[in-house]
Amino acid sequence: MSAAAGHAEPATSGQSRAPGPGRPRDPLVDRAILDAAVELLSDGGIEAMTMESVATRAGVSRASVYRRYANRVDLMEAAFHAAAEQKPEPPDTGDVRRDLVQLLTRLSTLLMESDTGAVLPAMLAAARENAEVREALERFTSERRSPTITVLRRGVDRGEIRADVDPELMADALVGAVIYGLLMRNAGLGPRRVVDLVDLVLAGAAA
Repeated sequence: MSAAAGHAEPATSGQSRAPGPGRPRDPLVDRAILDAAVELLSDGGIEAMTMESVATRAGVSRASVYRRYANRVDLMEAAFHAAAEQKPEPPDTGDVRRDLVQLLTRLSTLLMESDTGAVLPAMLAAARENAEVREALERFTSERRSPTITVLRRGVDRGEIRADVDPELMADALVGAVIYGLLMRNAGLGPRRVVDLVDLVLAGAAA
């Protein structure tokens, strides 16, 4: 459990409310709230993550949570970003196959070894019923798809991939296969499977 009681309220992320006048906010409280939200999403899903439960686990008041996040959806989006690593820069080795293998290996490892993989099923389940959650998830996944799309577009520019191929559709096929492994088999793709996946998709798109 996060211990942050007694601290003032700091500003947090792009999803949080702007700080008002008064004492400077304490970043330890920010961290405690986000850690609590990630833990609750990982342990019990969307139903377990209420503003009150987050406040209780973080050891702060509900007012402290509401000063940062207008509602549960804003907090959930912030928690999902907190659980994920910084968006990776797309590799540029000059070879689209090598770049894709690096990206998908990194994604598979991230989903299996970080809080992202634990939080993602809760976000997907909530997105089916809640349009605001769906929009938050779409914003997040769009940011995470963009490195793969960038790599594929470079492949088109270099003549490694046919010009009539849709890079976004290819990215969905590649990234979707990795996420499917997490959701349906609770398993990441090993190095050999990543190479096989990349080779299979590129075989249908080669120039």
